[in-house]
Amino acid sequence: MAIILLFIAGLVVDVWLLMIVHRQGVRKQLPWFASYIAWGVLLQSIQLAIWLAAPQFYVAVYWWMELIAVVFIVGAVRESFLRIFWGFTSKAEFRWTVWSVILAVVIYSAWKAIYLPPVQSTRLGAFVVGAEFAFRWGIFGIAVLTTVLSVLFTEPMNTREDAVVSGFGLSSVASLAGIINFSLFGKKYLFFTKYASPVGYFAAAFWWIWVFSRPVAEFGFKELGMGPEDIAKELRRYRELTERIMRKKW
Repeated sequence: MAIILLFIAGLVVDVWLLMIVHRQGVRKQLPWFASYIAWGVLLQSIQLAIWLAAPQFYVAVYWWMELIAVVFIVGAVRESFLRIFWGFTSKAEFRWTVWSVILAVVIYSAWKAIYLPPVQSTRLGAFVVGAEFAFRWGIFGIAVLTTVLSVLFTEPMNTREDAVVSGFGLSSVASLAGIINFSLFGKKYLFFTKYASPVGYFAAAFWWIWVFSRPVAEFGFKELGMGPEDIAKELRRYRELTERIMRKKW
C-alpha cells in the first residue's frame, strides 16, 4: 500500500511540475529538462500500472525506463551547465578544469562500484546498483563543481539553470545516502534505505516547482526607464553619429 501511495504522490507532483514547465515556456529555454519532466510523468504512470496489473515485471520495466531517464538527466545537466558558464566555455583552461574534475569523479565512482560494490548481490544486481552509484556520484560532482565555479566567477546562483543542476545534485545525494546506508548497515535501517531516494526526488521536485513558478526577470527598454520618445531620440543620435563617421571616412 505504501508504494502505491508513493507512486500516486510522485505522479501528482510530476504533473504539477509539468504544468508549470509548460506554462512558463521552459521547453524553449531548457528542452532537455522539460523532456525529463514529461518522461517522469509517463514513467510514474507506467510503473503504477505495471505494479497494479503485473508486479512480476515491475523490476525489469523500472530499470529500462530509468535508463532512458538517465539520458534525459545527463542532457538536462549538460545544457544547464553550459548555459551558466557559456562565457567561459571558449577558454581552454576552463574546459580542462571541468573535464578533469568530471573525469576524476567518474574514475573514482567506477572504481568504487567495481572493486568495492555498494551491495553484495548477484553479478547483475551488483553491476546495476554499482552503475547507478557511479552515475549519482557523477551528477553530484557536477553539482558541487557548478557551485564552486559560480562562487569563483561570481555567477548568479538563483537562475533556473542553477536550480536544475542543484536539484539533480540533491536527488543524487539522497540516492547515494540510501545505497551507502545499505552497504554499511545492511537491513538494519531498511526504512531509510527504501525512502531516501524518493524523499530526495520530492525535495528536488518542490525546489523546481518553487523556482520555475517565479517569473523570469525581464530586461529591455522598459526596465532601463526608456519610453518610446527616448528610444526614438537615441536612434536618431546613433544614425547621425554613423552618418558623420561615414562622411569623414569618404
